[in-house]
Amino acid sequence: MLKLCNSMNMKTKYIFLSVLAVILAFTMTSCDSFLNQPPYDDFTDEEYWQNEDQARTYMYGFYTSIFSGYGSGASHGSFLMGQTSNDDFASDMEQKNLTPEVVPEADGSWSFSNIRKANYALASIDRIDATPAVKNHWRGVARFFRACYYSNLVFRYGDVPWYDRVPKLSSSKEDMDYLYKDRDPRAYVDSCIMADFQYAMDSVRENDGALQVNRYVVAAMASRLMLREGTFLKYHKIDTELAEQCLTMAKAAAEIVMKSNKYAIAPSYNALFTSEDLGSNPEIIMHRHYVDGVLAHSTLAYSYTEAQAGLSRSLAEAFVASDGLPVYYKDANWVAPTADDFFANRDARLAQCIRPKYYIKGEDNKPFNYSLSGYSWNKFMDDSKVDKPEPTWAREKNTTDAPCVRYAEVLLNYAEAAYELHLLAGKEFTQADLDKSINKIRAREDVNLPALQIVGGQPAINGVVFDDPKRLQIEQNADGGITDAMLWEIRRERRVELCMEGFRLNDLKRWCKLDYLWNGCNPDIRYGAYIRLSDFPKRGAEVVLEDPNATEGYILRNTLGQRERPIKRNYINPIPSGQITLYKTKGYTLSQNTEWGW
Repeated sequence: MLKLCNSMNMKTKYIFLSVLAVILAFTMTSCDSFLNQPPYDDFTDEEYWQNEDQARTYMYGFYTSIFSGYGSGASHGSFLMGQTSNDDFASDMEQKNLTPEVVPEADGSWSFSNIRKANYALASIDRIDATPAVKNHWRGVARFFRACYYSNLVFRYGDVPWYDRVPKLSSSKEDMDYLYKDRDPRAYVDSCIMADFQYAMDSVRENDGALQVNRYVVAAMASRLMLREGTFLKYHKIDTELAEQCLTMAKAAAEIVMKSNKYAIAPSYNALFTSEDLGSNPEIIMHRHYVDGVLAHSTLAYSYTEAQAGLSRSLAEAFVASDGLPVYYKDANWVAPTADDFFANRDARLAQCIRPKYYIKGEDNKPFNYSLSGYSWNKFMDDSKVDKPEPTWAREKNTTDAPCVRYAEVLLNYAEAAYELHLLAGKEFTQADLDKSINKIRAREDVNLPALQIVGGQPAINGVVFDDPKRLQIEQNADGGITDAMLWEIRRERRVELCMEGFRLNDLKRWCKLDYLWNGCNPDIRYGAYIRLSDFPKRGAEVVLEDPNATEGYILRNTLGQRERPIKRNYINPIPSGQITLYKTKGYTLSQNTEWGW
């Protein structure tokens, strides 16, 4: 669980919150068709909602579903792969279908239980014995969580029914019509989400203690989710006016965090992912804290002891050279025949995300395991400690803290939203926008890349305008329109800074760029490292090159051939057939997404 109350002994506090979470999960979860049932526990409804402490305890039930971090037990949460089909990883799995061919009967993501709990809280907060400001704070927290849950539902399904109240316990036609109403239009739900975020940003406290939702957590998440929605609306040509509204909110929300002067880019990139306590890190806006014997995860085990499917050539080559220019800019036929050549003079984050050596199956890779692509990730591991393994590095015993929301992401959200508003609505985008966002990240003490510039609307380094040769090579065959050179670089910065943190697949979906996962558009996703076979005489039979007759080349990780090109249904999920059937049995209609129409 999250570390929450400073006044309690740490281990006791975690045991208490873990038990509390189980109780809340058991007592507050019911079939979503009964949205009108309040979440009961040992307290009666009237006894529970009496003071602020009870409101705070109730809200703890939302935290781990929004700030999941590295998950728990055998999980690595949303980190590492993020999602199973993203182009950070080069594997046969990537070439399978992105979504099922048939509409599933059930889908755990089609759930309104947390929304029901948020609405129940909103209906109960007035009973708290507290000032109006205190009540507004807790209303803001509840509306913040509701906005997050609805943002994820909309992104996944498009139109969804909007519920903002808990109906009375009755089977009246009025209540039945509310419970079984059809999906509301995406534009309406988005307007409600924005209203929730705005209320929360206006009402939630600036500081409510360690690891509590505060105004800056709210604003950071609003910048993330409104950027995601605004760009989805734009690139899928759904609603340009609404896209502008979402992007405007994303930019403004990011500015709330930026202007607070409470956060800064941390000097060490690696320490963000390998620390036992992120509480004092200046970049962390919200994190999940782990305690040995109470709550642990398995991220270090996957990084240290497990064999890896392997990162892709596409990701590894996205990291620029140390002069700030793309690796293919000066030489369109650039090849690095050894690991030493590949990692030399590169963005320092490359060696902090991928170990600067190739780990080939069959070779002596100790103390690590092999990677089928040759590229072995180390983003979540402090490799300086590998000669001193500790018991907590074993699977399900890892206790490094997880950075759930960090300042660098907010700066990236700001830069992208500002530039998208420039493209969409002609809003000004200047060097100052880059200097207060992306260039702060590039100036990180252990990264120290040259500043990204905008010259005549084009990207530049030290006054020299450049264009990545990979941009048109990939974009000429991709859906979603041609990405201009400046936006390409803004997206590149996001990709490398946030790699393996669970963002990439959703980014490709919102940009309408799933074609990047199609090797007919982006062949590099099929390959791993470039190797000379003579350097790895003990390699296993699984290590094959793109040209089976060659003595050196890129490791071919996808052996299943070219996947089918992504189609519209890959960008949106179907409404579960079981829910449609349930509606019918009650005499109501729940509409299906047209991409999945029967």
